[in-house]
Amino acid sequence: MPERAKNIGQVLRKARKSRGLTQADIAPTLGVSRSAVAQMENGKRAVKAEDIDRLALLYGCSTSELLSSEYHSGTPRENIVLGELLAALPELREDEKHFSFLQVLRVARMLTRVESALGFEAIANVLPTYTETRTETSWHAARQGYRASEDERRRLALGESPIRFVDELVTAMGVRTARARLPRGVNSIFANYPEIGCLVVVDEDASVGRRRFSYAHGLAHALFDRHLPWRVCGTDAEMDFQEVRANAFASGFLLPEHGVRRYLETLGKETLGRSGPAVLSVYFEGDHGSEGGDNLRIDGRAREGRHPINLSDLTLIAHYYGATRTLTAHRLRNLRLLNDEQIERFERMMRSDAGRRAEKTLALKAEPYETDYLRSRLAALTAEAHNRELIDRDAFSNFADVAGVPERDRSRLLALSKL
Repeated sequence: MPERAKNIGQVLRKARKSRGLTQADIAPTLGVSRSAVAQMENGKRAVKAEDIDRLALLYGCSTSELLSSEYHSGTPRENIVLGELLAALPELREDEKHFSFLQVLRVARMLTRVESALGFEAIANVLPTYTETRTETSWHAARQGYRASEDERRRLALGESPIRFVDELVTAMGVRTARARLPRGVNSIFANYPEIGCLVVVDEDASVGRRRFSYAHGLAHALFDRHLPWRVCGTDAEMDFQEVRANAFASGFLLPEHGVRRYLETLGKETLGRSGPAVLSVYFEGDHGSEGGDNLRIDGRAREGRHPINLSDLTLIAHYYGATRTLTAHRLRNLRLLNDEQIERFERMMRSDAGRRAEKTLALKAEPYETDYLRSRLAALTAEAHNRELIDRDAFSNFADVAGVPERDRSRLLALSKL
């Protein structure tokens, strides 16, 4: 058995198992039988370059990661990763439709250079690191995501309140955020290498609610998956454990359990006993400090507030937390406040004219909930670097071009940074 083929096979087997897939699962992707996949992993069948490309796309990683034990090159790693990303998604190449994505990368590169000139630490260093435990089921992955969302909310002292500007919060945590037009089926792209820092690019054609979810989703990859140079996050129904975990994190991060419950109660809706019998048991101790005790059973079937959650409630919660109504509905189901039948009814209603007009009917003003923080930060730091004489006028003009600052506003920008 050739040693090289054996090593490649071992890497491919490890990559497949880490994503919870069987040989039969990936065989259709390669256009071969399950036994042929087994031969590849045992080093008894040649692995073609196109096989590696297809598996990298399936796993949402780079080809160099799949061939890490064989990969050697004198080319800078960040250029290799970018080349692989563009090779995996040829639609992102510099054409008219997806030019904005490459513009985002240029802004991120310039920002890295300015931060280096100003003596900033690498932006990714401020992030906490979550050690990835062994994940064998989607259930475990989801629980990891929900638990991490609670931990991060506590660490950031967010309490149970809404996050008004998710993109700015994520940026303040050390993950750059940006919008660009992405190929169909791609919600966001997570990238992490020195030249651009840790970056999440979301689809600018998606709704604001979906983009906010994608920012939080990308934050999860930054917390758990920083060992990956890049990852494409799409709309495939069958997701690996990393995507399940990131989706769970985003849901819990945007819609905290106790906050959602309390907000529902302000709308006059009972949340405590909705998922089961409306009976409480209140314990009290026995006499004379004995170990014994008893409990008082309280029947709440006649309590006020146990009314069905309606479309108005759903719309108000979604608006308050800046989430889509679909995400909010499924979060309520996970909290056992809605059932499958109610979810289906809401989905039908949201597709109707009444559902589409709900926010306007309730006089809910649309909020932007989003900024172009990547370019704003580049513009501000470029002016700061110029005023400290760390870059000359030509460099300032070049950086200002990339940041999108018009020539007529550049003198004002320099003056503003001195105030």
